Amino acid sequence: MKNFLRLITVILALVLFNKNAFSCDAIKNVSIGEDFSKSLEILDFIDGYTQEDYDENTTVEYQSDTADYCPDMGLDNTILKVFIYESKIAGIRLETWDIEVQENEIYKFVKSYYGTIDEEAKGKNWVGYKDLSIGNNKLLYGKMEHNNGIVDGIIESFDITHRRINELYCQWKYSSGWWRINYDKNF
Repeated sequence: MKNFLRLITVILALVLFNKNAFSCDAIKNVSIGEDFSKSLEILDFIDGYTQEDYDENTTVEYQSDTADYCPDMGLDNTILKVFIYESKIAGIRLETWDIEVQENEIYKFVKSYYGTIDEEAKGKNWVGYKDLSIGNNKLLYGKMEHNNGIVDGIIESFDITHRRINELYCQWKYSSGWWRINYDKNF
């Protein structure tokens, strides 16, 4: 009986404290470069996409509240953006929703699920980017100054793309002191 209780305790600990058990399906289970239709069950907000509706070399951006697709991840003040180019998922971006509520939500998420990121990036007034790429996965965390028409502030973003997609379909745009992925080839 003691061994059975120990086994149950170990199993519960593994399930309850494993960060992958609470991970974001919208990011974890969507493959960059894959046909968008394979991700419709996870990202139902992209279901209106039809390649014929867009000119050649046009990147289409869809967005939704991140909390709807990554619940309980501390990303309540963020938007989940998905970029589709020629029917393929070209990239995913998490971005601050309300610049007046800057709480380093994306920084905390990135640090927890993608590894080490410099403490300086946590600073309230820090602007710049950190390249956290791993293998063929292009991962870019950044903060930049922004004005929403009412107030100045800092927005956070986290771009996820693939090295090959990045080379073919993305351009890097220098803005407010840092490089940002621009998913529209006709920049």
